[in-house]
Amino acid sequence: MPRYVLKRVSDALNTVGKPLKGSRIHLFGVAYKADVNDVRESPAIDLAQLLHERGAVLSYSDPYVPQLSVGSLQIDATDSRNAFGLGLDCTIITTPHSAFDYDAIVKGSPLVVDTRNALKGRSEPHIVRL
Repeated sequence: MPRYVLKRVSDALNTVGKPLKGSRIHLFGVAYKADVNDVRESPAIDLAQLLHERGAVLSYSDPYVPQLSVGSLQIDATDSRNAFGLGLDCTIITTPHSAFDYDAIVKGSPLVVDTRNALKGRSEPHIVRL
């Protein structure tokens, strides 16, 4: 699944004229499932590594996971309210935590890839669903 998401993110960025390499991508959630702190076997971790290997500039928000360390990728969580000041090219909803403000994510992101159907019922043109 992470490779499929990687392709969808790359395709979505290409449609707006941006390459994956150098794009600022923010992951909303890295835990295995909503509202827990367990990252074991989380597909978001594999996706983060794949994005990092392909040159994306990554950040993430997860109220349950304060630090992420995968291979050479080591980053601290960003408060989700501050994520939009990072000059993002794309956000990816990877874990649908109840603490996330999905209206703010849609309004503050130029491109949203929703891997968890967290934006069900929304029809904004910059939302990409899997």
